[in-house]
Amino acid sequence: MKNVFRISLILLGVLLIWVGVKFFSLSNLKPENTSFPDSYNKAKIVLTEMGEAHGIQFWDSIQTYNVIYEDEFYGFLGKQSHPFQEQKVKFSLNYIPKIFNGQLEILTGKDKGIIWGIQSGQTYKKNDSNEIVVQDDKDMKFWIPTYQYFVEFPSRIQEATALEYLGRNIINGIEVEGVLASWGSLKPQKDIDQYIIWIDINSKRIVKVAYTVREMYGFVSGAAYFQNYKNYNGLLLPSLLPVESNLLTKGYLHKMGILDFKTNYMDKDSLLPLD
Repeated sequence: MKNVFRISLILLGVLLIWVGVKFFSLSNLKPENTSFPDSYNKAKIVLTEMGEAHGIQFWDSIQTYNVIYEDEFYGFLGKQSHPFQEQKVKFSLNYIPKIFNGQLEILTGKDKGIIWGIQSGQTYKKNDSNEIVVQDDKDMKFWIPTYQYFVEFPSRIQEATALEYLGRNIINGIEVEGVLASWGSLKPQKDIDQYIIWIDINSKRIVKVAYTVREMYGFVSGAAYFQNYKNYNGLLLPSLLPVESNLLTKGYLHKMGILDFKTNYMDKDSLLPLD
C-alpha cells in the first residue's frame, strides 16, 4: 500500500511539472529547422512589399482616425478574456497613429456611452459630466492599444528589428510566404512578442498573423486571419479578423471586425486630455 501511495505521489508530481511546463513556459513561434540564404534581407523585402500593398504610406498624412469596430467572443474562454458585459460589442475607437494614445466608446449593450481612454500608458474614463477622471484599468490598458495595433499592423510591424524568412506555405487555399518578426532577438523574450506574418505571394496582402501575448500571459499565443479587405482612399484594411488561440483545440476565441474608417475625425488635442 505504501508503495502504491508513493508511486501515486510521483505520478502526480510528474503531471504537475508537465502542466507547469506546458502552460507557464514562454510560447515560442520560432520554427526549429528553417534556413534560407540571406534570410533577413529576404524577410525585409517581403515586409516592405506587404506594406506598399496595404498603403501604409498614407499613415504619414493622418493626424487622427476613427474606427467603428466590432468584437464578438465565443464560449467560456471567450467570456473570460474580455471585460465587457456582452459577448458581442461595438465600439467607436479614436486614435493618434503610430503612438498608443486613444479612446474607446462603447456603442452597444449595458455599457453604451461609456468612454475609456489611454495616454502615455495611463488609462482614464469620462464621467457623466464629460470630465476626465484618471483611473487605472488593466483591461483597458490592454484592449485599447491592442485594437489599435491590429488596425495599424502592416505599418507597425515594419519597425521590427529581428527578422527571419520562413519560406512558402498554403493557408485557406492561398499560397503565402512567411516572415518571423520580433525586436532584438527572434528567441522567446519575457516582455517582447514574436509574430509570424503570412503574406499572399501574388497580392502581397496579409493572410494570417500568428503572435504571442506576453502582456497577458507568457504561455499564450494566438493567430488572426485578415479577411475581406476594403480600400479606404488607398489604405487597405481587413473588415473581418477571426482569432484563434492556443488555449482552444478548435474554433475561434473571438472575431473582430472593422466596420468603418475615417481620417482626421477628431482634433488631436482631444485625444491628449492629460496634458
